[in-house]
Amino acid sequence: MDEAALLPVIQAGDGRTLSRAEFLSLLKTYNCFLKDKTQLHLSYSQAADGEVVVEGFLNICWGVRRPIRLKIQDDKLMNSFAPLVPPDPTSPVSPLGGKRGMTRWGEYVDLHQIDEMSETPQETVVNNLPPGRPVYETTTLRPVRQKNPELEAESNLFRCMSDASLVKRRRDKGKTAAQREKERQHRFSINGHFYNYKTSIFTPSFGTPTKVRISSRMTRDQVIEQLLNKFKIENDPQEFALYCVHQSGEKRKLSNRDQPLWERILQGPSDDIMKIFLMDVDEQEVSNDVAQYLNLELPLLEQVLLRLSEEENREIQRVINKYDQQHKLLSNILNRKVSPHIETSV
Repeated sequence: MDEAALLPVIQAGDGRTLSRAEFLSLLKTYNCFLKDKTQLHLSYSQAADGEVVVEGFLNICWGVRRPIRLKIQDDKLMNSFAPLVPPDPTSPVSPLGGKRGMTRWGEYVDLHQIDEMSETPQETVVNNLPPGRPVYETTTLRPVRQKNPELEAESNLFRCMSDASLVKRRRDKGKTAAQREKERQHRFSINGHFYNYKTSIFTPSFGTPTKVRISSRMTRDQVIEQLLNKFKIENDPQEFALYCVHQSGEKRKLSNRDQPLWERILQGPSDDIMKIFLMDVDEQEVSNDVAQYLNLELPLLEQVLLRLSEEENREIQRVINKYDQQHKLLSNILNRKVSPHIETSV
């Protein structure tokens, strides 16, 4: 787009404006910082109404503390006319050869990797089948397996547990690497990491980054919905909010009028200066005045609290003294008006 065609004044979010030179300078600085990652560069265009629209990827860090729920099925329907591909013996879950796992899980790039639960005790292959053609399950092309109801109930209980540490306790450390590799073939793959399909409820690691493609027109709620749709998360978008967390420790909650991409552009591309977090909606904000004390050592903080307490006591005493003076002054004036005036004559 021709830079000369831009308007002299550009709207940069809710109630903020930039000159054309300032906007072009910010955009150039942003893209120069990411010069080796051209796919992350921002581009802009001008709409018919004159509004400048910026598009690109926004880096968002996971900061949720409540568990998230992943959808078991995709919204997209499978093509019923697609030819059937014979299964690879090395991958009973997917016909993708050495890339074990279903393709639809490939977009879960940045989610927290959870250690697998032991599944071999839960399902046993029936070996005493009558001779003849083998019987296969219709969905997986694997031999029919007999399930243990007690172990199945136990696995369902662990499926509802959100803490990844509870899942880790189920791991059998006595198994060899070959045995664990064999069990991994029965699990869905998340970009090479094996995710247990029975544990669709978990909490991502704090600070794990992910990227979502948005435009500068999108508000906070729209960006959250875009992120949840990317990872097929069932949670209500109203459970979350976006926070700008600065290097100083300041944490500011974005309102729905704010446009996150403009916030990123104005703060610069470096995550060392400011990061955008997806957090619970009830996460407490931290003002800049409080944030300046967060990185201090504990003894120094105690001295600061002591000084603040002394200053508070002095201020309280000053107000009390002022009140006493005003009280005495008003009392004297009222007493003069109420008491009778006595005249004496000679």
